[in-house]
Amino acid sequence: MLRIRAITLAVCPGDNQTTLTSCTKANTPFHQSLSPAGAGWFLPCLSFVQLGLSLESSVFVYARARSTQLKTSGEGGSKREVDGNETHTVLYHEEGNSSVFVGAIEKLYYYDFDTQENYTVRFTTQSSHQFQWNPYNYLTFLEKYNDKLLICGTNACQPTCWNWVNRKKERTIVARGLAPFVPEQNTLVLVDGKEIYSTIKKHLNNGKIPRFRRIHGSGELYTSDTVMQNPQFIKATIIKQTESYNDRIYYFFREDNPDQSAGAPLNVSRVAQLCKGDRGGVGSLSAAKWTTFLKATLVCTDPATNRNFNWLQDVFVVHSNTNWQETKIYGLFSNPWGYSAVCIYSIGNIDKVFRTSPLKGYNGDFHTIRPGQCLQGDALTPTETFKVVDSHPEVVEKVKPQVPLFHNKYRYQKIGVHRVQAADGHTYNVLYLTTDKGTIHKMVELPDCVVNIMEILPFQPQVPIHTMTLDNERVRKNSGTTSLLMSCMWSLNEVVRVPMAMCGVYRNNCESCLLARDPYCGWANGKCRSIYDYDHLGDGYSFQNVTVMPFSRYYLSCPMESHHAAYTWIHNDHIIKRCESNHRHCLHFIDNVTDECYGTYACFSQESYFNQTVMVECLVKPPETAAVRMASSQATIPFSFWLPSLYMVVFCLLLQ
Repeated sequence: MLRIRAITLAVCPGDNQTTLTSCTKANTPFHQSLSPAGAGWFLPCLSFVQLGLSLESSVFVYARARSTQLKTSGEGGSKREVDGNETHTVLYHEEGNSSVFVGAIEKLYYYDFDTQENYTVRFTTQSSHQFQWNPYNYLTFLEKYNDKLLICGTNACQPTCWNWVNRKKERTIVARGLAPFVPEQNTLVLVDGKEIYSTIKKHLNNGKIPRFRRIHGSGELYTSDTVMQNPQFIKATIIKQTESYNDRIYYFFREDNPDQSAGAPLNVSRVAQLCKGDRGGVGSLSAAKWTTFLKATLVCTDPATNRNFNWLQDVFVVHSNTNWQETKIYGLFSNPWGYSAVCIYSIGNIDKVFRTSPLKGYNGDFHTIRPGQCLQGDALTPTETFKVVDSHPEVVEKVKPQVPLFHNKYRYQKIGVHRVQAADGHTYNVLYLTTDKGTIHKMVELPDCVVNIMEILPFQPQVPIHTMTLDNERVRKNSGTTSLLMSCMWSLNEVVRVPMAMCGVYRNNCESCLLARDPYCGWANGKCRSIYDYDHLGDGYSFQNVTVMPFSRYYLSCPMESHHAAYTWIHNDHIIKRCESNHRHCLHFIDNVTDECYGTYACFSQESYFNQTVMVECLVKPPETAAVRMASSQATIPFSFWLPSLYMVVFCLLLQ
């Protein structure tokens, strides 16, 4: 039986603010409570109320020594079991889609969670000479390329790729560098448009030194053999800057520590940069090599205890839609004592380190081109610059976290981050962290602490989670919920989809709903509801449909009952007006009611950490009649036509 257990962590230390006074009202308005804490910023809040959830419509609630069983529906996810006893899987899911592909040993599984459509296709070995010690085809890579699903596998030590089109296999690009010769963990492939980057070696017997390559696109390049020492690759990403020639590739890895002194860690965590437009060097030794490679050390330290976390486990990139420098890197680290930590870095700071820091061990001049500098047009990196960076690839300055978020005793292995706009109008980052026990901790990042609000058990019995994917797009396609997709590697052979909003686990009472600090949830009309369930608007507070003529003028008025609250108008889920408390009403004036002006307008108030919906109006069109059409056409007469008459009326009133 597939089960999900939830751990809700209640109030942050130092948070004595009461936010539940309105919970006793008969008709409680929709609101949330997301309280910051006055405690340290490196420790998560750890006071527990335990809850349990089953995908077979039962919720088990644990509060220390007692348990209660509740009934719920729609809170769980769905699962898909694959055939046989798979010991190797790779997951592909396209955001906004309800289906998933799973690559295994000589099999491709497809499952649609919404329609339950599923099929299995054999990808048997097609090598002319099979190696007896590894005669199978391990599917290791599934990704969209050229608008087709590209599938690559080991194919008995003869790597091969196929396009998957209309449930048929088509042979496609050469697979060297896209699939390893034997299944291994230290592989990384990044697709960016027509270009593909890979850490997979292209020949079976070409040495043991891993390289980062560009294998498809603007000419093949690879890193020098001396710039990394036994690297273990974690993640790669593309950061597009203001000028396209400055676009960069950042990849994260661990490598052997060159410092062999006593007490020094065996491994060190790194971030490397490459210019996406790098064309190689001008000399024979640099023509096929990246000439813009630089690396820096990632530091993740608890400032209170000076405890270091030097083992990079995983990386999640939260891209900024407005400023590339504000892109955040969430790094998941561990240390020899089994503790885990999350540190947040900004791309802007990483970029500054690479642009301004001196090179370790180098005291000479940089000539005209600085190492790591991106060049415009067809310019190539000079030989002198390449020689400097090839022998001194590390910068002196270390990359320090913008925020050392938290650390605790759990052994986390993977991290995912979802940005969600809560009902209070603020945006929160929700972290999903997999443990070595096969569970997922759901945490919300508040201004002064991190709240661990839920523990999810996606597989029964508990087993290690091989892959975790966050789907952020399904909400924007009005499916009603975001979702987590996970695959199990060992005995269960399952792929599970879990909704991110599971508000029913909070016992459906106002206190539990608010104390959860879950930004996906709010209290409305006697239920703890998902913020994506907009059907609840109109339950428990002032709501009315208002018929408004097209092209007319209209204003909305929200009573400001408290001088200590801030008021916000939201139209069709978008903030359109904010009001401070120096007025008696929060007004929003519509000068010309066009088609896009119709819809739902909701007024929210926020006071301290208490939020509620004050009123809702739904503007609707009148029935289509001849009179309405005439009124609409008359309403289009410009205001300047009536202005002289208006002046005359005002003048007469003044005379009187």
